[in-house]
Amino acid sequence: MRPELVLYQNHRLEKYSLDNSKENKGGIVFAGDSLFDFFMLKKYFGRDLPLINRGIAGIDTDFLLRHLKTLVWDLEPSKVFLLIGTNDIELGYDTSRIFNNLVEIISQLKIEAFQAEIYLVSLLPINQEETYQKTVKNRTNQILKDINNQICVLSGVHYIDAFSKLLKDGQLDDDNTTDGLHLSPSGYDVLSQVLKPYI
Repeated sequence: MRPELVLYQNHRLEKYSLDNSKENKGGIVFAGDSLFDFFMLKKYFGRDLPLINRGIAGIDTDFLLRHLKTLVWDLEPSKVFLLIGTNDIELGYDTSRIFNNLVEIISQLKIEAFQAEIYLVSLLPINQEETYQKTVKNRTNQILKDINNQICVLSGVHYIDAFSKLLKDGQLDDDNTTDGLHLSPSGYDVLSQVLKPYI
């Protein structure tokens, strides 16, 4: 992993740890990777809701599992939205490791954040055009779909299928992405519409 990314993640984690004490309990927490980190929640959902973004770019399920206390538990949320796993694929984790980590994350949340409703957002599609290969790397929509097919049946959570809603002609549409992996403002508009009924 790139040293600057590790520095960014550590800085983000420290900031969140300090910010947690300023947040009211019972908020709506978004925990996950860059797809949440770059999600301007108040822009898409309004300023009246107690939205708390705890996304960190570049993290995988291992990282989230290690830092659940800072990213979720300490906030005593009423709802938790999870979007995590696409970076695991880039790191070469097999689907069983991703699945097992998600099972453990959910299991720990059910114990330590027992008051919270847990919403698991599907992994999002990518654009596999040649122009984006540097960003998407070894991710494929088939792998993402395979993982979603496994995690959609996990018990104790509400699964939200955002994958199919962002799919157009078999992949993430050019208009909805900045680099084949991350979402553009119109991509976040689609995602926010998918999530709104659960907020």
